[in-house]
Amino acid sequence: MLSLTVLEPQHQLRQLARFRWGVIGFIALAMLAAWLLHYPVSSWPLLGLLLVLFAASNVLLPLLPNASQYSMRLYALYALADIVLLCCMLVLSGGVSNGLVALLLLPVAMASVLLPGRLCYLVALIAVLAYSLLMQLGDISALPIAGGWLELQPEHAAGAAHAHHGAGHGSFDQHLLQMWWAFALSAALISWFISAQARQIRKQARVLNQLQQQQLRQEQMLALATFAANAAHDLATPIQTMALIADELEVDAAQSDQLQDLQQQLQRCQHLVQQLRQDAGSLRQPQQAEPVLKLTEQTVQRWLASRPDIEADCQFDSQAADFLLSEPQSLAAALLNILDNAADAGLARQQPKLSISCQLNAQDCSIRIRDYGEGFSEQRLQELGHLPQLSSQGLGIGQFLANASIERLGGKVVRSNLADGALTCIELPRPRHD
Repeated sequence: MLSLTVLEPQHQLRQLARFRWGVIGFIALAMLAAWLLHYPVSSWPLLGLLLVLFAASNVLLPLLPNASQYSMRLYALYALADIVLLCCMLVLSGGVSNGLVALLLLPVAMASVLLPGRLCYLVALIAVLAYSLLMQLGDISALPIAGGWLELQPEHAAGAAHAHHGAGHGSFDQHLLQMWWAFALSAALISWFISAQARQIRKQARVLNQLQQQQLRQEQMLALATFAANAAHDLATPIQTMALIADELEVDAAQSDQLQDLQQQLQRCQHLVQQLRQDAGSLRQPQQAEPVLKLTEQTVQRWLASRPDIEADCQFDSQAADFLLSEPQSLAAALLNILDNAADAGLARQQPKLSISCQLNAQDCSIRIRDYGEGFSEQRLQELGHLPQLSSQGLGIGQFLANASIERLGGKVVRSNLADGALTCIELPRPRHD
C-alpha cells in the first residue's frame, strides 16, 4: 500500500480501486461462509444491499471525470464512505462481537497513505467514533425494529438478548472497554506510523527525482561539451585556410573595404576558437575563487567590448561585503550566454540596448538583465533553460547551459515578460559557513 505514495494521481486511483475490490471480495467470501455456517445475521437482504453499494462505489471510482484533479477530496470521501458501509454491515452481523470489526482499520490505513497528516488523523477519529457507536448499539437484532427487511432469527435474538443481559456484568463491561482502547490505540498508531512512513517515502521520491534530473542535465551538458570541442577542432583548419586565402587575394580599391571586413571576421573566429580551447583547458585545472561582484563587472565590461553595437545601462550596487565564488568560470560563461541572447532579441526589434543591474546584499547577489525584444510565449517561457532546444534565433542551448551552470553554483535563473521586452534574473545565494 505504501507504494501508492509515489504514484501519479491517476495510478493512485487505479490502485485504490484494486485495493477496495480486494476488501469487497473478502467481505463477500465472509458473507458466503457466514451463510453456509448459519451465522446469525439480522437481515441478509440489507447486508447484500450494502455489499452492492460498496461494489457500485468502486465501479464508479475510475469513471469519474477529471478525478485526478480533486484526488485528495475523493480519497477522504471514499474513506468516510467505507467506514459508514462497514459500520452498517457490522451492525447487521453482530456489532463489536463480530471478529471482522477490525476491518474498520482498513480505511484508516488507506487514509494514512493517501491523505495529509491532519486528514488521516480525522479519519482515524471517525473510525473510533464508529466503533464507539457499535458498542452502544450492540446487535441490531436486540433492538425493537419491525419490518419485512429484518428477519430476526430466534436463535439470533436469544443470543443477542443474552449478550444484552450480560452487558451489565462488570467483567463484560471491562472487556468491552479494553477492546475499545485497543481499537483506538491501533487506529492512532496506524495513522501516526503509516503517515510518517508515507511522508518519508514522498520526500525520498522527490529527492530521487531531483537527482535523476540533475544526472540527465549533466549528461546533456557533457554531450554538448563534446560537440563543442569537436566543432572547435573541425573549424580551426578551414578558418586558418580562409585567412591565408584572404591575405593572398589581390583586389581593387573598391573591394578593399569588403576584404578588410572579411579579415576582421576571420580573426574574430580564430579568437573565439582559441578562447574556447583555453576555457576547456582551464576547466581541467583547479579554479581560484573570485569575488562575485568584481567578476560580474569584469564579465560585463568584456562582453561590452566585444559587442560595440549594443548600448548598456549598467548599475552595480553593493549593500554588503562581497563574497567569493568557487567556480567563477561557470558564472562568466552563463552571463555571456544570457547577455548574447538578450542583445540578439533587442536587435531583432531594432532596439540595440540593455539594462544591466547587479545588487549585492547580505543574503545573495541578484543580477538583472532587461532586454527590449519581443519577449517569450508562455510555452517558451516554461521550457526555456530546462532542456536544450534549437530555434532559428539561436536560443535554447545557450539558455540551457546558463541554467545548468547557475544551478551548479546553488543559484537559479528566473525569466519573465515585461510590457516591452523580457527580464532575466540570476540569483546567487551567499555561501553559508557552518
